[in-house]
Amino acid sequence: MAIEVTIELDYDSEAEALAILGAISPDNAPYAEAERIGTMLVIKAASRTPAQMLHTMEDLLACVKVAEETVQEAQ
Repeated sequence: MAIEVTIELDYDSEAEALAILGAISPDNAPYAEAERIGTMLVIKAASRTPAQMLHTMEDLLACVKVAEETVQEAQ
């Protein structure tokens, strides 16, 4: 069984989306791929089990949250 998840995050600016992408990129591979499309980040992940996907998403979203907080503080 394969589980696939796509998360789309829309930001106020392309610069903000790019900053978040840069912050999370080192943590993605090989579990998820992320790309910026305008002001949106599109994150795709695949796992073999629900437990693996849950762990991947928890870790990834925690990294996104820290990156978002850092970007907000820097503005």
